Amino acid sequence: MADVLSSYTDPVEIPHTGYERLGIRSHAKGTFHSYVPAGHELQTAQMHKVAADKFIVNITFGWEHAVAVTDENDAGKLVSHRFPQFSLSEELDPKFLKFIILDENFRHHLWLASPGGAGRNRVLNLTEMLQYEIYIPSVSEQRQIADVLIRLDNLITLHQREEQIVNPY
Repeated sequence: MADVLSSYTDPVEIPHTGYERLGIRSHAKGTFHSYVPAGHELQTAQMHKVAADKFIVNITFGWEHAVAVTDENDAGKLVSHRFPQFSLSEELDPKFLKFIILDENFRHHLWLASPGGAGRNRVLNLTEMLQYEIYIPSVSEQRQIADVLIRLDNLITLHQREEQIVNPY
């Protein structure tokens, strides 16, 4: 991954009037947002502004597969230094990367790259994480693959909803 990802930072001072914070769900289930009211901000000197189409990871819960690819809804939210972001090279489509990071082998790699004891003592080693090898087809192929997988996900979701309506129990 190191050849298609590069570190990205956009440091900002912590606003003292409240701000929107970005979090990452475990098991590669995406991001979430929450409002931090004035007086409840982190006790750190700076935060980082999130940008769209970045690979982002929570180093404290990397072992729990807390990774995501950001989108326009995430842009402008703030994170601490424990949420490093990575820019994607032009050779890597963000929608394709979303499916790469869902892979069980990648989840296992994150677990192995997070040495230490239980829970919060397991901090993701970014250098080791970036050693994960992925096969990258051409960008046009990546887009086609991602589009097929997105349509398949949508079809599965639609089918599950129909089944819930027919069999509500």
